[in-house]
Amino acid sequence: MEQQRLPQKLLKAPISERVTFFVNYTMAHPHLIQTFNQVMQSVYQAPGISLIFVVGATGVGKTTLLRRLEQKLTEKALPELKHNQGKVTVIGLEAKAPEFSQFDWKDFYIRLLKVLNEPLIEKKINYGQSCSKWRSAVESALIHRSPDAFYIDEAHHLAMLPSGRKLKDQPETLKSLANLTQVKIIPTGTYDLLPLIDLGDQLCRRSKTIHFQRYHADNSQEAKAFKSVVQTFSQYLPLPQQPDLLSNWEFLYERSLGCVGILKDWLCVTLNDVLESDENARTITLSDLQRHALEVRQCLVMLKSITIGEQQLQESSEDLLKLRKGLKLIPSAHGTAQEKHNQSKKEKKTTHSPIAQTSPRRYPLKKQESEKEDKETDFFHSF
Repeated sequence: MEQQRLPQKLLKAPISERVTFFVNYTMAHPHLIQTFNQVMQSVYQAPGISLIFVVGATGVGKTTLLRRLEQKLTEKALPELKHNQGKVTVIGLEAKAPEFSQFDWKDFYIRLLKVLNEPLIEKKINYGQSCSKWRSAVESALIHRSPDAFYIDEAHHLAMLPSGRKLKDQPETLKSLANLTQVKIIPTGTYDLLPLIDLGDQLCRRSKTIHFQRYHADNSQEAKAFKSVVQTFSQYLPLPQQPDLLSNWEFLYERSLGCVGILKDWLCVTLNDVLESDENARTITLSDLQRHALEVRQCLVMLKSITIGEQQLQESSEDLLKLRKGLKLIPSAHGTAQEKHNQSKKEKKTTHSPIAQTSPRRYPLKKQESEKEDKETDFFHSF
């Protein structure tokens, strides 16, 4: 037990303070670190990239990633902020879910201006004016504030449209905004964000997709990493006795689907309930965890969506072969042999006799027809 990591006075603090401590606690784990490093490299070391899509399962830890990103970008820009006090290092905004199956860009621009602390918004533009006026104001604000990155949380709401005809307009609008303001835009969301990705050659060239993966129990290294996450959480639960979560790691994995965010929320709810029931509770038991776990039917619905999204992001050998064929990278000998093999298969198919049709041959005549033919022959001979 490593309770020395916790402040001892925290164990005697009010319930709300103890729960808030665990809610605010974040830990670095392999998938979070890997995704964070990829995003940081894309922000600072990819000049041709305008859109950085971060996609992952619900509850995988995207909110924690964005908070960590905001913290590190601010730390990195501290020297510049001393000379440019009008600069905003990073800004973030949650995409609002549309009420009538149509994303409201005007509302998006207005809320973005408020995040940028744009002064006297109501005095500058009439709320009844067109969306293009708000777009111009946003472009001007981003140019003057010059943030290093602009992230959009819950960006899959952008894909909620009544039809797919205007689906391409959504990422094109973001790409245009990023190009005109020279600001990297980071749309972040669940696998429902995938329909907005790779909708054209320009979007493919100017965007990058980063997959924030969950942990998979069939991989020994990832299973080991998930166990380490479980053990660390158990050490930071503000309880007198450290709960034995590691012995129940399979149950924790089962109902969290390998997503650290789901696991963290689950432990927070359980901790709050245990302390509310008994302020002097010493630890969390398996029955406490079972009482607040997701239902099996809920896990199945989430797992289905996650599996489909993971398959869409996985590169297949068939796609690679198609690409190499299109680029003429497959050796000609291999291609010729394959064509000959296909041609021989076609020829074999065409040599078969048609169904229900026999080959031509002579059939013997019936007895009556034969006698008739003999009489006719005798007649012609006598004639």
